[in-house]
Amino acid sequence: MPRVTAIIPAHNGEAFIRTAIASVLAQTYRDLEVVVADDGSRDGTAAIAESFGPAVRLIRVAHGNTQATRNAAIDASDSAFIGLLDQDDAWWPEKIEHQLGLLASDPRLGLCSTAARGVDAAGCEILGARVPAIPENQADALGRLLAVNLVAASTVILPRAVIHRVGAFDAAFHLAGDWDLWLRVAEEYPIAAVPKVLTDYRWHGENLSRNPVPMLGESIAVQEAALARVARHPRWAKAPGLAPYLGPARHRLASRYSELGMRYAKMGSSAQALSSHREALRLDPLVPLHWWRLLRTLVRVPWPGSEGPR
Repeated sequence: MPRVTAIIPAHNGEAFIRTAIASVLAQTYRDLEVVVADDGSRDGTAAIAESFGPAVRLIRVAHGNTQATRNAAIDASDSAFIGLLDQDDAWWPEKIEHQLGLLASDPRLGLCSTAARGVDAAGCEILGARVPAIPENQADALGRLLAVNLVAASTVILPRAVIHRVGAFDAAFHLAGDWDLWLRVAEEYPIAAVPKVLTDYRWHGENLSRNPVPMLGESIAVQEAALARVARHPRWAKAPGLAPYLGPARHRLASRYSELGMRYAKMGSSAQALSSHREALRLDPLVPLHWWRLLRTLVRVPWPGSEGPR
């Protein structure tokens, strides 16, 4: 049984998946396996995975959902640690070695990530595109995560026992399911990051996270669920260390609602636009931008059941 399984969910990933797989096989830490979960690809993704021979295990699924595909790959393995890697990203050779060292230094840790750099489709670094660091204190890490996803999925390794405790990826969140899992882990465990760039995160036109309306909708749902959980959590409900982060998290939630309302208005979806703006103003009524976006919506979008505002 390998100690680490690298899971790679794949769908029509022939452009980059060879680089992703090769980056796992080039790790200085050798006790690992690669599981590629091919979710109905119609290109050469499966053939590329198979071309690596027994070093790569290919499973075929038909979920149409990144999180369900990740779960299938996790279920197909039995290693103590799970390393996540997207089909278009890559690990640096010493990534797993550094992360296992950090996890061994503190057995309480529920998740370990790394710093990451952004690269373009050709693999060239995008200056200034770096994934931010995770604060060392658990309350600070959770507080920051309540507002924004600090963790790129391809940087993460986590113990299988942690997944068993907090649950696997939620397939209801096709786009934001990674953030949902980090939050559930951070509520129960300290999390940490190796403070070195050990992962390349590729920015290109096909990134799932570039679909703004579904991504905003899922992010709102994830954030609302997390805020509700910490409000009733026996440790966090009245924790003074977390309290300073709750206001900024709600402010960020309101901003997401406001942006979602603006995008719905541009799509001509008047009822959804107005509903989103109302939520933004309920959460954070003192932000002029929220009011300005609402007024723009009222001017452009007819009132329900009439030809326009009266």
